[in-house]
Amino acid sequence: MKRSDPHHPQHRHRDGGDSSSGGGGAAAEALVSPDGSVTEAPRTVKKIQFADQKQEFNKRPTKIGRRSLSRSISQSSTDSYSSAASYTDSSDDETSPRDKQQKNSKGSSDFCVKNIKQAEFGRREIEIAEQEMPALMALRKRAQGEKPLAGAKIVGCTHITAQTAVLMETLGALGAQCRWAACNIYSTLNEVAAALAESGFPVFAWKGESEDDFWWCIDRCVNVEGWQPNMILDDGGDLTHWIYKKYPNMFKKIKGIVEESVTGVHRLYQLSKAGKLCVPAMNVNDSVTKQKFDNLYCCRESILDGLKRTTDMMFGGKQVVVCGYGEVGKGCCAALKAMGSIVYVTEIDPICALQACMDGFRLVKLNEVIRQVDIVITCTGNKNVVTREHLDRMKNSCIVCNMGHSNTEIDVASLRTPELTWERVRSQVDHVIWPDGKRIVLLAEGRLLNLSCSTVPTFVLSITATTQALALIELYNAPEGRYKQDVYLLPKKMDEYVASLHLPTFDAHLTELTDEQAKYLGLNKNGPFKPNYYSQVFVPELLLVCAVLWELLLAQGSVDCPNLEFEYGDADGHGAELAELYSYTEEPELSHNRRCFEEDFHTQVPDRRWLELDRAQQKAYVMHLLDGLEVVNRDKRLRVARAILYLAQGVFGDCDNEGDVLHWSRHNSFLLYQLGTFSAFLELLNMEIENSQACSSALRKPAISLADSTELRVLLSVMYLMVENIRVEQETDPPEWKTCRETFRTELSFPVHAEEPFALLLFTMVTKFCSGHAPHFPMKKVLLLLWKVLLFTLGGFEALQAMKVRRRDELGLPPLPEDSIQVVRGMRAASPPTYAIELVEQQQQQQQQQKRGHRSRRPLMKQDSLDIYNERDPFKNDEGGVDEEENDDVDSGIEGELDLMERDTIIPAMPAQRLPIERVSFPKGLPWAPKVRQKDIEHFLEASRNKFIGFTLGQDTETLIGLPRPIHESVKTLKQHKYVSISDVQIKNEEELEKCPMSLGEEEVQETPCEVLYRAMLYNLPQYMIALLKILLAAAPTSKAKTDSINILADVLPEEMPITVLQSMKLGMDVNRHKEIIVKSISALLLLLLKHLKLNHIYQFEYVSQHLVFANCIPLILKFFNQNIMSYITAKNSISVLDYPHCTVCDLPELTAESLEAGDNNQFCWRNLFSCINLLRILNKLTKWKHSRTMMLVVFKSAPILKRALKVKQAMMQLYVLKLLKIQTKYLGRQWRKSNMKTMSAIYQKVRHRMNDDWAYGNDIDARPWDFQAEECTLRANIEAFNSRRYDKAQDSEFAPVDNCLQSVLGQRLELPEDFHYSYELWLEREVFSQPIRWEELLHCQ
Repeated sequence: MKRSDPHHPQHRHRDGGDSSSGGGGAAAEALVSPDGSVTEAPRTVKKIQFADQKQEFNKRPTKIGRRSLSRSISQSSTDSYSSAASYTDSSDDETSPRDKQQKNSKGSSDFCVKNIKQAEFGRREIEIAEQEMPALMALRKRAQGEKPLAGAKIVGCTHITAQTAVLMETLGALGAQCRWAACNIYSTLNEVAAALAESGFPVFAWKGESEDDFWWCIDRCVNVEGWQPNMILDDGGDLTHWIYKKYPNMFKKIKGIVEESVTGVHRLYQLSKAGKLCVPAMNVNDSVTKQKFDNLYCCRESILDGLKRTTDMMFGGKQVVVCGYGEVGKGCCAALKAMGSIVYVTEIDPICALQACMDGFRLVKLNEVIRQVDIVITCTGNKNVVTREHLDRMKNSCIVCNMGHSNTEIDVASLRTPELTWERVRSQVDHVIWPDGKRIVLLAEGRLLNLSCSTVPTFVLSITATTQALALIELYNAPEGRYKQDVYLLPKKMDEYVASLHLPTFDAHLTELTDEQAKYLGLNKNGPFKPNYYSQVFVPELLLVCAVLWELLLAQGSVDCPNLEFEYGDADGHGAELAELYSYTEEPELSHNRRCFEEDFHTQVPDRRWLELDRAQQKAYVMHLLDGLEVVNRDKRLRVARAILYLAQGVFGDCDNEGDVLHWSRHNSFLLYQLGTFSAFLELLNMEIENSQACSSALRKPAISLADSTELRVLLSVMYLMVENIRVEQETDPPEWKTCRETFRTELSFPVHAEEPFALLLFTMVTKFCSGHAPHFPMKKVLLLLWKVLLFTLGGFEALQAMKVRRRDELGLPPLPEDSIQVVRGMRAASPPTYAIELVEQQQQQQQQQKRGHRSRRPLMKQDSLDIYNERDPFKNDEGGVDEEENDDVDSGIEGELDLMERDTIIPAMPAQRLPIERVSFPKGLPWAPKVRQKDIEHFLEASRNKFIGFTLGQDTETLIGLPRPIHESVKTLKQHKYVSISDVQIKNEEELEKCPMSLGEEEVQETPCEVLYRAMLYNLPQYMIALLKILLAAAPTSKAKTDSINILADVLPEEMPITVLQSMKLGMDVNRHKEIIVKSISALLLLLLKHLKLNHIYQFEYVSQHLVFANCIPLILKFFNQNIMSYITAKNSISVLDYPHCTVCDLPELTAESLEAGDNNQFCWRNLFSCINLLRILNKLTKWKHSRTMMLVVFKSAPILKRALKVKQAMMQLYVLKLLKIQTKYLGRQWRKSNMKTMSAIYQKVRHRMNDDWAYGNDIDARPWDFQAEECTLRANIEAFNSRRYDKAQDSEFAPVDNCLQSVLGQRLELPEDFHYSYELWLEREVFSQPIRWEELLHCQ
């Protein structure tokens, strides 16, 4: 924030006058020419105005020299910047902004500021302020997608500074329309006001307004044709007072007032006491965060800044009286005492007075010390604290200033008398001179010192601004009747939430109470920790605040993690997968579905239950329901669809337990499919997708809720239940069901009637939702259904493994050495963060048994140097003592492994022709067989030939002449472990097809479900990937995630917001659960798609991968993991008693806030751990063997993020984290590898070895400089060639012969269009016939 302008004229109508330069010496004045250029004026010496040169306070000020940007108070020319950097155009100084006609770059003139040309400088101020306002920026990013202030019209009257600008822009980002005026005539930063006006905010303010200007600006904000405010944000009560006085009818539409100052709050309480307060008001001033931080810490720093800038005085030994010992007074006293001043305090409140005494200050009356003090500071919020009588008795050169909000504390008006002379010595510094020559120094004419004469700490203002934003959100979104016409305080939890948002700036870590401690203190472990005597009314949290608060409370969980008993699979248990289809807010619809079914069923089949009907009767009734879907009436059709949904949900009204519900749900799903229900619902779904009326209705609504997607949710729920129930195989399934399952899979994979597979329709829904054309689509249900359809049609991980084995067999490749999933399931988790003592001990025991007859070798690394570096390791999480002891073990373990590997590779008796899987050439305990690529053998031989012979033989791997015997043995070992992947074969085939397209003929493409899906997705595949990542970004729990205005909560928000705290907590959990399920489904379907496409064809996989990378998938996943991942995995956002099918057959217990906070007893949340592993696997897929993408991991500083994820003690998750760390080690540098030896050891124990992969030392050829752009471009060219060859050719096309005879081509007659002849004639007329021929020029040229 810049300092106040020292040359700015004061525009107050009753005290204007000539001003003089405040800084002695020569001042460089700038001149502005008519074309806008700035030149340096001749240097002139300006005279200082002495006491006999009296100012007149009745005239407008004269033109003053141009203000220059300077850091010194004196504004001397020696330290001013160049005039080109100046903010203010001097030609405008004498013109009132009210008389100017200004427009911003968009053509709008709905503002009034000093100079719109200053906008660029103001924008820089705002950008600087944003860096110091973390909570407000976090709130902007978290809530931007939900737009909690959509439709709000906020009129504000506050100090217009860079910090306020960040608040205004945040409110705008959250959906509000704002109009703003200044609450103080001196505190406005003109350049910031210009920047806001340039951004489109109607701002009416400039520094140095007159009182008439002040009220005119407020009126311009309020009195606008076609725009009426519905919220007020006030600072001092002036805006509220103006509307109450001039436009009382406006209060009929105003939802609430947010007030942040003592003065304004006093006025509100007076109105409330008199029964004249027409709307609810929120008292921000008395919130804990405002009192403790804005008032105390802000004033503690800014009081010294303001006094130093204006007076250049020294504080040591000065006597100061501070009037008032509230939070502002406490801050001022503490700062002055620390500087060595002698501080007196005046106070009316005995409690505050006692605090002053206990803090070591002397309590006095002002009259007792007024003659001796050097500085008088008021901070009471009252009026006439310092009167003319006090001013007359002050000593010469006494400084008088005000730190309270109101300008009434010092009786400045009494000084406007003829006998007193006013002398302006600096901006905001006046000498008031008595006839006897005594003078006092009055700062800012009695207005707020810190905002008028100095800057205010931005970080502290961030706290107040965040509190104001949350108060506005709460008041605006509160249902009618929650707040009466009274003054309310913010709840303690909201205060604590605001404080917690600022803690990460200090790298602060909160301590958590144990259960025993919490019980002893009588507190909840998660807060609030402050007693409620600060509050009068407990305010229920708004949905958004509640959801984010809930994340915060969970984020305080313990980092100590036990072993997680988690088995990775295609999906969770059958019941859990069905339960996640429904949000808790949809619970009332279960009984609605039942009513729709029973009303129709009892008219068709009286006195019978569904379970009592035989199969023929059940079929007849289902056919009756399907006929009901044909009706035109939308409501009747919906009721029939609900009845069918009730059947798919398992007719729970007739069941006694959860098992029966799940059984009948499967039974009815097969029955519904056999009778053609899925096809009927598919037609209805297409109708709803194309329903433009529903789309336009949703687009017009400011807030979308469950009610907007009722039809779609019913249809998608039925289809999901059918897909999931038929997909899951059970041993007891009858043969009829097995046949039905295969038929259904074929129907979804290879559509007969439709031109596209069902999955493509769901992908289209996702892109339509993300484009903003259909914001009412229930995305959670769409994504869950899409995932299950892909899982059903393409196959899960076991089916994928079987297909891979079959494909390798068809290609004549050796069988796979192991099943990856099975190997991982047999692994043990390592202890957090990166090392497992048990595995080391086990490894050492194995080494001791195998070391007989072998000399033990010491490691080459110096342990002492390693320990020294560990002390300053920026990523280290453990104590040095543990590191020292364990690193020693690590060194030994690593060396032992290398020794064993070397010994095994030179055993002469080992036959060379045996297959790799039959040979065990790695130490026991390592889970994977080594793999070597053909490329690795070529690199090894290339390096060896360069070293020993001096030339290379290209890709020849057979010729070993001239190489030493150990190289021969090494090559033999490498070839024994050579692994040829299906991808290698596919790439080789593509190269051959490119070379010989004629001789090889047409490629036979097997029509698999994956091939059909890829062909259908191909032309819109980038849009599908971008849409999925957009939704993933919106659902990610990280604080800095951008949502790009995507509201993913349309199918979880109820029509009416919660009223009670319990309802708010329940909804907060539901919202978080909803987001977790979205993350789970997107991560699972992306991984499934990548793995199947890689098996089907490597270039299909690479095409999807490249578009994921281009859409920033890698940084998005890293952002996801840049949180307390342990807290995410152990999050308790499920309410088990409300889960389907439990809630349908069991009596629900009474829910309490305590039971919701306690959550269930599960060790971890299955879906969240599943999501984390899926995202890590996707990251591995994208980066494997890709140097450019590996460098993205390095550039985005993923190593510390991934190391924190190792705290989760689950073997599979740790494996994929270690894989990602392994590929980076060669780029992270030697020091990182030395200081993270425990991580390196874990990589050795868990990740597959590549024989000659030099990852641990960084000497690998792949670690050398690499052309990353060329790598991606080459890959892109190969992909496009593949897609063009396989998919772009016309059907049944043949190669046409080409006529390459020049005479034949030139002799052909071309049929030219008619417009060509016309154009040709026109050209001849204009360019040839009408142009005279200049013969002389032509002859001259020759």
